[in-house]
Amino acid sequence: MKHPSKFLRTGSLWWVTLFYLGICLAPAGDPPLAQESQKGRFFPLQSSPQQSQQPMEGPLQQILREHLPVAGQPLEGCIDPQTYLMGPGDLVGVHIMGDLDSELLSRVTADGTLRIATIGVFNVRERTFAQVREEILESARRSYQAGEIAVYLVELRSFKASVGGMVWTPGTYTLTATDRAVSLLALAGGFYDSRQVREDSSPGEVPAEFEREVKDDELTAPTGYSTRRAELHHLDGTRDPVDLLLFLRAGRPEGNPYLRDGDFLLIPARDPRAGILGIYGAIHHQGEVEFLPGDNLETALLLAGGLTASAQRDSVEITRFTDATTFVTRYVHLDDPGILQMPLEPDDRVYIRTQTDYHLRHNVEVRGEVAKPGFYPVSPQGTPLADVIRLAGGFTPRASLKEATVTRRFGQDEVDSEYERLRTLQANQMSKLEYAYFRNKSLELKGRVAVDLHRLYQEGDTTQNVLLRDQDIVDVPLATRTVTVSGQVNDPGILNYEPGQPPSYYIEKSGGYSWNAHRGRTRVIKAVSGRWLKPSKTLIEEGDTIFIPEKPETSPWTTTKDILLVMTQVATVFLIISNVSE
Repeated sequence: MKHPSKFLRTGSLWWVTLFYLGICLAPAGDPPLAQESQKGRFFPLQSSPQQSQQPMEGPLQQILREHLPVAGQPLEGCIDPQTYLMGPGDLVGVHIMGDLDSELLSRVTADGTLRIATIGVFNVRERTFAQVREEILESARRSYQAGEIAVYLVELRSFKASVGGMVWTPGTYTLTATDRAVSLLALAGGFYDSRQVREDSSPGEVPAEFEREVKDDELTAPTGYSTRRAELHHLDGTRDPVDLLLFLRAGRPEGNPYLRDGDFLLIPARDPRAGILGIYGAIHHQGEVEFLPGDNLETALLLAGGLTASAQRDSVEITRFTDATTFVTRYVHLDDPGILQMPLEPDDRVYIRTQTDYHLRHNVEVRGEVAKPGFYPVSPQGTPLADVIRLAGGFTPRASLKEATVTRRFGQDEVDSEYERLRTLQANQMSKLEYAYFRNKSLELKGRVAVDLHRLYQEGDTTQNVLLRDQDIVDVPLATRTVTVSGQVNDPGILNYEPGQPPSYYIEKSGGYSWNAHRGRTRVIKAVSGRWLKPSKTLIEEGDTIFIPEKPETSPWTTTKDILLVMTQVATVFLIISNVSE
């Protein structure tokens, strides 16, 4: 039997070991959840700035981080070995294939040195991956005579880069070797504009010392930042111009260069003394942009987002000032050789005209009781109604031609100024002619085309074969075969339509007039036109409504008062005549 104290010491050691391994393997946090919890307003080129995530610490984690590749590292594409510059943090793999396959992994150290066991030590500072790979292959072939050898990048390095100037949160951020200038700009919150008021961010989202304070009395133009004059400063003292707008509008990679270790991206304020280019017309982004030395016609078109499909390429107009107030105009054809390289000058204007009637898409909609309802093309000059109905497959047996309508939407936004004026007046303020006009306009159905499909198809009246225009709507309703009787009858409601029957027939079928019916004011409301007509002036058709109003309410005192008033007026006139006769 073991000694108790020795057993306790051994057991305690195992527990301490397990506890330490548990701490080492525990995740440092849940970055996706933390990322989802961040809120903020998105400005152009802005994503919510994120604090760099700290790597897991501990002996086991250090081994994993140094010798195992990170799967799923996001890349925009395969790197170019001829241009990719190696640096501290790049993880290189060497695969030796033979009887016993082996793989060697090594990360570039902070001083730019790459140490690969059994192969050698290499200086990779300011060297491309293609150069380093060739040197590793030469050394590996001397150490391993048999089999094939492959050298590859397992994981790209991370490094620090800074951004300043006209951005929301200037500072230093962690990026990878495949990140470009726009990535750094997005981490900094995008271009800074004092007019924009940012929403409150989640606690800890952006360090307070990096938040730019917007002063109440600060005056900044709507485009106070420059999108074309950014500069990328490198640690070796060189700097590269960055035309961010060229990338944002045209996707040109030269406007979004790769970042290097320790780079500083400067977004300057817009210089009001710099010239501008104006480009207008059949392009995707018309307006003014900053002028840069070396700009040509192709650059202007790229900054404008390119031509639209309707652009007229043979008569592009370019105007240029010759002095303070005078300008000259030149017309060019974009297909002429070398014309796109035509240099531009500050304050030039480029105008792209649109082809007349380019691919006009005229169509009408046919609804309701036709074989194939939907949209159909019509010519700009108009297409006969019968031709469109033929394309729609004709009418169904349930179609009501008498109630079919054609509505014209084009031009209905125009305002009838006279009708709108009369709407502001009382009836007693209008003349008889004005009141008649107002009443008729109120009863009109806006956009209704005067057409009768029953006369066109049943009676062969070709005058009803109207020309349909763009956006017209042909509505063929389901045949109701009914007449509605409404108002002061004993049993109002819907009745079956009987051809040739007068209004009195339907009133009788509805139980006759009620005791309070105003028979003399009976009207027929036409289904198609909506007009109110006297029964003697029209025939009842399917869908019509017969309306019988109520007699106006009167009291005995009102009637007596009116009679006495008339009698008094008559007596007064009689007395005046008698006095004059005497």
